[in-house]
Amino acid sequence: MRRINSEFKTANMSEEGHKLSNRDYFGYVEMDDFACYVLADSLDEEPAVNSAHLVAESLIRSFTERPAIGKRRLKSYLEQAHKELMNRHGGMHLKASVVMAVTDYKKIRYCYAGNSRFYLIRNARIMERSIDQSLTQNLLEAEKIPLDQAAAHEARNNLYSYLGERGTPHIQISKKIKLENGDIFTVLSRGVWERCSDQELLEFANEAKEPQEILDQTEDLILKAQEETNIDNYTLAVTFVNKTYQSPKKKWTVKKVLMIAIPVLLMIGGISLGLYLRHRSIRIKKENLAQYMESGETYLRYDNYQKASEEYGEALRLAKNLKREEDTQEADQYKKLAEQIILADEAMTSGEYQKAQGLYLTAREMSVEAGNVGKSYIDSQLKQTKDYIDVFDLIELGEQKEAAGNMEGAVKTYKEARDKAASLYYAAGKEEALKKQAAAEEKLEKAEQQEKTAKKEKEESAAAEAEKQQQEEEAKKELENRQKANDQQNAIELENKGNELLAEGKYENAITFYQTAQAIYVRLELPDLADGINGKIAAARAGIEAAQQAEEEAQRLAREQENTETETKEYGPGAGVQ
Repeated sequence: MRRINSEFKTANMSEEGHKLSNRDYFGYVEMDDFACYVLADSLDEEPAVNSAHLVAESLIRSFTERPAIGKRRLKSYLEQAHKELMNRHGGMHLKASVVMAVTDYKKIRYCYAGNSRFYLIRNARIMERSIDQSLTQNLLEAEKIPLDQAAAHEARNNLYSYLGERGTPHIQISKKIKLENGDIFTVLSRGVWERCSDQELLEFANEAKEPQEILDQTEDLILKAQEETNIDNYTLAVTFVNKTYQSPKKKWTVKKVLMIAIPVLLMIGGISLGLYLRHRSIRIKKENLAQYMESGETYLRYDNYQKASEEYGEALRLAKNLKREEDTQEADQYKKLAEQIILADEAMTSGEYQKAQGLYLTAREMSVEAGNVGKSYIDSQLKQTKDYIDVFDLIELGEQKEAAGNMEGAVKTYKEARDKAASLYYAAGKEEALKKQAAAEEKLEKAEQQEKTAKKEKEESAAAEAEKQQQEEEAKKELENRQKANDQQNAIELENKGNELLAEGKYENAITFYQTAQAIYVRLELPDLADGINGKIAAARAGIEAAQQAEEEAQRLAREQENTETETKEYGPGAGVQ
């Protein structure tokens, strides 16, 4: 029982910063003889799955099932977490950086993949620190960049190894490090070491009396820059080793003497003792079988299916060993039921709700065959699964409306999904719906703004066109007015010319000018002026007629004169005509 004879004090913080959600995860477990501390940082952007949570959960589960501090065991823990990350969610590339520290309360060993860090602080110095698996670290080791620029270098998150990578991750495992009273060890994500230097962390550690003081000072330092820069998720766990486990010096005891003497006694009483031990072994196995069956039943009653599976597994092994067929069938039935529920719970936790629903339905059938054991829990999980599926069905419906261009309908559906997720206290669904809603509202607002802009531009264009037409009409009217004035002036001049010709007796020419002027007056819609010329034309025609009459009279007189002259020549002067 090393734990109760040592004193390890741990405190931690994990916050989302300026991000929508916290995709870091820290977890630890302290058992009787071993303890482990796990910090993981999601490197992907999958909104429905927290890769860090999956990795930490896998490592802690593997550790609690087979606690150890050996290199092979630690490597198997990380390889198993990598395998689970690769096997989950087809089509998604889940990635995570992780660091894990394991102690037996006397020594400590850490392992990692990525750029999540481990520090061991002793006597105001960093005695041990993990080395980032990044391009920046390679440049630092090659002395191509100075140390003070490494935390902010652009390639600090360009990792060449991490869990979830396409190939096999390069897992780093430290040697065992002996712990001393007063040591401090920490695990931290990039959100902390990017903002808090090693020297600043040392200063906080030197001044602190409790782990929480280091957390508070570190968080204050990180948040100082929140006005000028974007704060990433940040996670820090600090453990004070106030007292390590010290193995007591072993003395010779009666028990030890007996342990040495027992082989001798066994040799003497071999057959009888062998029969006794065999009988006792069978009796103990039966007692253990009953105890495992009872424990399994208790765990089932309280919905602890992981422990129930373990207990019934042990019961199954003993029942087979004792060849108790009825107990074997019962233990096997309950063990399979518990394992089926565990599989369904894991699918539910990882967000594979359709898969979880199918597994729970199978578990429900198995529960009915087993006397309705766990049926109420399965039914409640089926209801929750259906509710979660409904949330994502609404989100999918919103996506379909969005694809069809119905942005208002999409926003309404996303809001409905958000409200339903909130009523279920389903954080992941609410976060996904909020993200979709915000994006759709942004698109809708942008479309409305574009429509307003287009409408405004159309109105401005129409106004400009109307103004242009008005200007053209005014210019045309002005041109027409000028032309009309010019035509009227020409008509006046023609009329005046006709007056001159009339006065000169050139009546034909006067009529031509009068008629031309009159035609212009008619075209210009000036009837009074046009009618006024009629009299002048009549006067000119009268002049022509008078001139014709005068000419005719002159011609007549000329003929008479000619006749008179002819007669005079024929008869002589004074002769009369007979």
